[in-house]
Amino acid sequence: MNKQLIEQLPQNLVSLANHLLADLKEGEVYLVGGAVRDLILKRPTKDYDLVARGINIKTLEHWLAEHGKVNLVGKTFGVFKWQPAGWAGEIIDIALPRTEHVQIGTGQYRDFEIQSNSTLPIEEDLIRRDFTINALALNLATGKLIDPSGGETDLKKKIIRTVGEPKLRFNEDLSRTLRGLRFACQLDFVIEKNTWQEIKKLSAKTASGKLKNDWLVPREIIARELLKSFKHNPVKALEILDASGFLNELLPEVALMKGVPQPPEFHSEGDVFEHTKLALEALNSPAWKKFFDDAKPNLNTILAVLLHDIGKPLTIKTPKINGTSRIRTDNHDTVGAQLVFNIINRLKLTSYVDHETGGINPSDVSWLIQHHMVLVHGHPDKLKPTTIYHYFIENPILGLSLQQLIMVDSYASWPPKAAPRAKLLESLRQRITNLKLTLKNDKLQLLLTGNNIMKLFGLKPGPKIGQLLKLLEEAQLEKTVKTKAQAKSYLKSKLKD
Repeated sequence: MNKQLIEQLPQNLVSLANHLLADLKEGEVYLVGGAVRDLILKRPTKDYDLVARGINIKTLEHWLAEHGKVNLVGKTFGVFKWQPAGWAGEIIDIALPRTEHVQIGTGQYRDFEIQSNSTLPIEEDLIRRDFTINALALNLATGKLIDPSGGETDLKKKIIRTVGEPKLRFNEDLSRTLRGLRFACQLDFVIEKNTWQEIKKLSAKTASGKLKNDWLVPREIIARELLKSFKHNPVKALEILDASGFLNELLPEVALMKGVPQPPEFHSEGDVFEHTKLALEALNSPAWKKFFDDAKPNLNTILAVLLHDIGKPLTIKTPKINGTSRIRTDNHDTVGAQLVFNIINRLKLTSYVDHETGGINPSDVSWLIQHHMVLVHGHPDKLKPTTIYHYFIENPILGLSLQQLIMVDSYASWPPKAAPRAKLLESLRQRITNLKLTLKNDKLQLLLTGNNIMKLFGLKPGPKIGQLLKLLEEAQLEKTVKTKAQAKSYLKSKLKD
């Protein structure tokens, strides 16, 4: 199998390692960590971390500089960022073997001293790592797999387990608790019992602990782990955050949806939390593929799905308590949209950007939640052309995200007798298609500008100009105005009204 692992690597990476070993004969070069894990699992990877053992740091730096661009991150760490000549992939991290020593054991992010040592056995470097599935090294000369903690066995069993005692490993760096949850979502693995129990014990400290007014775990790290978890497996991310205690600590607005009832005539699926879980599930469903083929939801869409009904617990009225005719959550879309900014700011979610699914834009997420009920408030055939244009065409990325949110919300709503609201999406998409046919490159070109209108009618700048432009826009989209002459006549008549 080990020979097969070598064969899976990019040939130019293997050639680079062989070249280094040929020149620096006393050395050993290992592929380490997640790249080895992914090779064993036959998962694609772009990040390659190497450990060079038995080579003086200055000798290594000189050789790397001769064969590409190199930057020494720190002499203590002994880590180089290397862009080999002709290498088109991600920058390669190449390090000397390292040891880590806890300084005061607070669990604060990176609360340990790192020391590089070129003579350190590779096994000593591996046993300092977080989880067994990451404590792996592949000798690029011999193909031998180095596995001091049983990581290969855990990969076969689909288990997330710490290297050594969970309590010790997590108290070195509390962010590892969230990292473990993320790996469980990313790989669809289960977390080993003792590791899981320690994660639950430490969830509150990880989420809220401080030392001298500094977070034990930076919000940027929390943002990265949360968003990666929801990107890879939205439903499992919600479930595992809830079961571990992290949901209450980090996303109390989402936890608050548990037990909040919905009108059974529209939502026989259960409470608001269950509805949200079903909506996340629909992101990876046959229905999604039917509407969106192989398109993946971006992070804004995923977050909007997670948060789209957080306004319901704050707006709920029931016949028993409030005397309403049925369970109502009027304006929950507006209330939820307003809550979004605080959540994103609190967790610094904008700090993480994924190379595949982008980053978080608070205004876009809020807008999506504000408008996710558009097909509840009106049938697609009754929507104004301006609504169709501004919601779904003018900004194509945001418009697609809104379609996607509407679709998953619909498939998560189970009225006992009525057809799923998602059927309305087909009518909506037909309206969008028909309107696009009347536009040039999906853009509406107004026949008159604001300056044109001011000159034609002797008007000064002000709100009136915006009102007239809006009227003209609507008339053009409805095809009642098609020429400049018609536009002038139409606006003149409106000025007389």
